[in-house]
Amino acid sequence: MDSRLYPANWDDIAQVIKAETGWSCKQCGQSCREPGEAWVDFLKRMNWTLGRAIAARPGCYVLTVAHLDHVPQNIDRKNLKALCAPCHCRYDLSQMALKKALKRERQGQLSLFTLDPLITPYGGTDDRCR
Repeated sequence: MDSRLYPANWDDIAQVIKAETGWSCKQCGQSCREPGEAWVDFLKRMNWTLGRAIAARPGCYVLTVAHLDHVPQNIDRKNLKALCAPCHCRYDLSQMALKKALKRERQGQLSLFTLDPLITPYGGTDDRCR
């Protein structure tokens, strides 16, 4: 993640999105650890058995916020979704071709397949051009 691409208040925006979901993944429904919550307290809250707790992987219970269009500057609420780390990874992998194309464009490569130059990468229109 290149933090320079995100708005200065991204952490605050992400916190609001996560809190709105009750710290649960919007894809699979998995409960995730809240900020500052100790792993042991999370396990108690989940009421897990010892065996389940031992098998748990802490990284799987981290809640993230995904940009559905992979444009970090687009903070439209419809473009943001709270996902646990595994669901976020699966989503990003399913969109890898788009992510790579957007990265190349950020680095200066022109797109050969832009159908309408007035359409921005996230599907909106650039009103400055109309």
